[in-house]
Formats: sequence, structure tokens, C-alpha cells
Amino acid sequence: MTGSVHSGGVGATDGISVRRHRALLLDFCGVLTTDLFAAYGRFCEERGLPRSALQDLLTQDAEGHALLVDLERGLLGQRAFERAVAARLGIDDSPLVERIMGHLRPEKALLHLADEARRSGIRTGVLSNSLGTAPYNPYALWRLRDRFDVIVLSGETRLRKPDPAIFALALNRLDVPPGTCVFVDDMAHNVETARSLGITTVHHTDSVVTAAELRDLLAL
Repeated sequence: MTGSVHSGGVGATDGISVRRHRALLLDFCGVLTTDLFAAYGRFCEERGLPRSALQDLLTQDAEGHALLVDLERGLLGQRAFERAVAARLGIDDSPLVERIMGHLRPEKALLHLADEARRSGIRTGVLSNSLGTAPYNPYALWRLRDRFDVIVLSGETRLRKPDPAIFALALNRLDVPPGTCVFVDDMAHNVETARSLGITTVHHTDSVVTAAELRDLLAL
């Protein structure tokens, strides 16, 4: 599996390497962590449901998708979301989000790459469509605010990817123009929006491949 890179790179002047990109913006679930949809599947198996039940509800069912969108935009509380989803799946609503997120594991290659980029002077940020932060905060154990310069969570901004406005907000907080930022996401529609705004994009499919592509783009 390989990722896809659009735009970007390192130029040269009189044989001297020039760093074009000054910022790195990464999705959380599915980029800095293992695949979220796989976590949905493992959660369903634990609860005796068909492996695709939760993903189908949140992506294929109109009412289920609306619940997810409202949660991601901070218009619906985490517990209300859990109760509504559990009722539709026919299971109890005990900390559903926490159990799902418990199946995610760190993508160490990309976390280490982000640390290296920041040490080299590149601004780093996380741009995530969140599943809420209360009563359970999925980000707390990851020390994101210690490791990254900027954290943009959909539930705190009332915006969600792929809305161009949330990309503009992230760029503003990073204090860089679009053409100097690299954005990484595992969802094609988010990548497409970022690319349309002039941001260099990497469609993530494999952590080792993506890390290598970023190393080249960022001249690390």
C-alpha cells in the first residue's frame, strides 16, 4: 500500500537545498493512530454484533450519520451520542466512545516523524474530527498539547473536516500560508479539500510509506 502526494517538495538554489514547507498538519484517528474503522469492527465483535454494524450506522444510515456529524461539530454531547447509537444497535450505552478508542494504537513512525519535524523548526499541528472530549477525553493520554504546536478539534470549533473553514483556522493558528503546509489524512474527501486550498497533501495508507514521503517533503 502506498500513499499519494500532491504538490510540494524541496527546491534548490545554486545547489543549496531550500525547505519549502514550514508546517505539518496531521489527522489524529487513522494517521497518528491505527485505523478507526478497524476499531469500530473490533468493538462490534466484542459486543456480538456484525463487524460492520457501527461503521454502517455512522456512514450509511442517514440518522446515524447525522448523530456523528453533530457530535463532531460539538452540537451533541458524547453521552447523548452514545445513548442514541446504543439504542440503534440494541446494546447498552456504557462508555461506547472509550471502548472504541481503546482499540486504537499509536502509529509510532508518524509520531516520531512529527517530533523530529518540530525539533527541526517545522510548525506541527493536529486537525481532528473529534468524538467529543467529555466525559471521556480520547486525547488525554497522548500528550498532544505537549508534542504539537497547534491542536484543532472539531468539537471545540463547531467546524469539521472537510469544511474549508476548519483548514483555514488551522493554517491561521499555525501562522503559515497554504502553500507552505503539508496535510496528512486517511480520508480522501478531506485530502481533496485541503488540496483545493493550495495545501500540499499526503493521502495516508501506510505509516512507514507516509513517514518516508513526509521526510522527503519536509527535507528532514
